[in-house]
Amino acid sequence: MDLDHDTRVQALVARPVVYVHPNDTLRQLTATFVEESIGAALVRGPHGTIGLVTERDIVRAIADGASTSRTTVEQVMSEDLITVGPNEDLLTAAHLMLEAEVRHLPIMENGVAAGMVSARDALRALVELRDEATA
Repeated sequence: MDLDHDTRVQALVARPVVYVHPNDTLRQLTATFVEESIGAALVRGPHGTIGLVTERDIVRAIADGASTSRTTVEQVMSEDLITVGPNEDLLTAAHLMLEAEVRHLPIMENGVAAGMVSARDALRALVELRDEATA
């Protein structure tokens, strides 16, 4: 498969990043996920992005007995973000997702979120690139 190594992750961003508040409950978080049709959101604190929360985090918390009305985003989010820059190539981002076993990568530029790339976004782009190459 001969992929275009010039494909940058920023080109995959189709929507603005969705932020949630660290004090939102899991119930509020799941409502946001459904409303926005997303599987991950960045968590915004008083001085910028402080974490990432995903569907997996919600499932783990509920499996551990968390209350959806009392457990907060801050209690289940990941603080150590694995990120990519906007000019990172698609294959590098895909490899990073596989190595880190994550499905969402915030795209950060100068400490500010420029977007989010999901495994689905990467897969879609890879399939499109392959289709273009074989057409």
